[in-house]
Amino acid sequence: MVAALLGTLGAGLGLSVGLAFNVRLAAHARHAVLASLVNFAVGFALTGLLALLGVGGLASAPFEAPLWMFLGGAVGAGYVTATLFTARALGVAASTAGVTLGQILGARLIDAFGLLGQSVRAVSIPDMIGAALLLGAVVLLARERSR
Repeated sequence: MVAALLGTLGAGLGLSVGLAFNVRLAAHARHAVLASLVNFAVGFALTGLLALLGVGGLASAPFEAPLWMFLGGAVGAGYVTATLFTARALGVAASTAGVTLGQILGARLIDAFGLLGQSVRAVSIPDMIGAALLLGAVVLLARERSR
């Protein structure tokens, strides 16, 4: 459990660092969508190499999966591109907090209704308190940036 929590914290840190890299790349290229494309090209090369090296164990071809399961890449491209636009206006901290709030709200909706093949899990008071606290953080960070 602790290792999984540390892994998610590391992934979150990685998203923030990656966003900062991508914001700088977009400024350098003067084109957010091109920076997003470069982000995915580098990611494709790295994950392709990891797959060829067998990192993560043996795999089977996913091509028999339902087509909707392939939309994760489109969602990821939308995320990277959108955050390149929002981070410029809000800053990396407020943009990351906003994305995290969106992730929490989306995840709770998916769990609450059992969407996309997930098990149903009722929304709890701690879920609502956590989302409200994160909303407060987003507002504070965005307000700070606007000064």
